[in-house]
Amino acid sequence: MAARWGKRSGIFILIVFVILNLFLFATSRLNDDRMPGIGSWRVLSVLTGSMSPAINAGDMVIVRRYGEEQPRVGDIITYWQEQNGLSLTTHRIVHRMENGYLQTKGDANQGEDGGWTDPDRVVGKVVVTIPYAAAVQEGLRKPPVLLAALAAFIVALAYSHRKGQSRSKRTQTETIEGELS
Repeated sequence: MAARWGKRSGIFILIVFVILNLFLFATSRLNDDRMPGIGSWRVLSVLTGSMSPAINAGDMVIVRRYGEEQPRVGDIITYWQEQNGLSLTTHRIVHRMENGYLQTKGDANQGEDGGWTDPDRVVGKVVVTIPYAAAVQEGLRKPPVLLAALAAFIVALAYSHRKGQSRSKRTQTETIEGELS
């Protein structure tokens, strides 16, 4: 019974992971900003440890765009480094000017980031951190790691299937022996 649940949960986790990655891939191609997500939500990978220990390299963050709410000191935000840049930064707001411009700093960094961030460059506020998710996703993009993971999964399925067959044969043998006695 435990092997059956283990097999089912393994298959379920694999299916969810595949669907999630297909969703992220598709939405990154469909959204105008080319970031994965839906509506005002974006799913992003963290590449550096500048926000440790709150957010580590290899974590995934879910970012929600600000609606009527304004960014506040203490919020962890993701923003474009330059107006039309290709690089995003996820840091904490340490100062906010009346005109909305923001001063940010990585929790692990010694000093504040240089310059002030225009509020128009803010993607949104970090609302959820998923530890290690980006590291796992990045690892599975490498063919040797992906093949090893798939091979391990197939071996586990074959082993649990074979174990289940031997258990059912043993039960049948015990039943036959019980009827003969």
